[in-house]
Amino acid sequence: KLRLTLGDQELTLERGEALFAVVHDAKRPFHVNVGAATLVDVGTRFNVVREDGITRVAVSEGAVVYNPDAEAVRLGPGRSLRAADGDPTIALADIPAASVASWKNGRLVYDGQPMREVAADLARYYGQPVAIAPAIADRPYHGVISLDSAGDITRLGPLLDAQVRRDGAGWTISARR
Repeated sequence: KLRLTLGDQELTLERGEALFAVVHDAKRPFHVNVGAATLVDVGTRFNVVREDGITRVAVSEGAVVYNPDAEAVRLGPGRSLRAADGDPTIALADIPAASVASWKNGRLVYDGQPMREVAADLARYYGQPVAIAPAIADRPYHGVISLDSAGDITRLGPLLDAQVRRDGAGWTISARR
């Protein structure tokens, strides 16, 4: 859910995912509010995900500054950030800049992200709940998932090394039996 403040260069991402392509204006910088944090562009193309108190940011071009009045973490091309509300730890990582917002091209790219993030991304992309079993929620996943328009994620079981089953109006991903 996005909320735009007209007349200002400010937007709030309450939940979901958005890709931003911003032409930097030093006199009127563009701000994205996510949770208690603020992102300020420095002329850039970046993706932001906000789910369950977690903010993820990835930059493909230019730069953004995470919380310029506090941590002031600058992210350039090929850098990502993960921050959880109430946790002072900010995780930074290198990523292929071309993988930023790969969902727009029908792909989800992972390099060690926990399976709970894979499940959340699938749920957001398909608009259906995707539950993840606690036993595998923190397991890292490395790979590329090609998305299809059908939304049947059972085919992903072997790729995720997990069991994927339809569960009412959504899906459940659990350990293989």
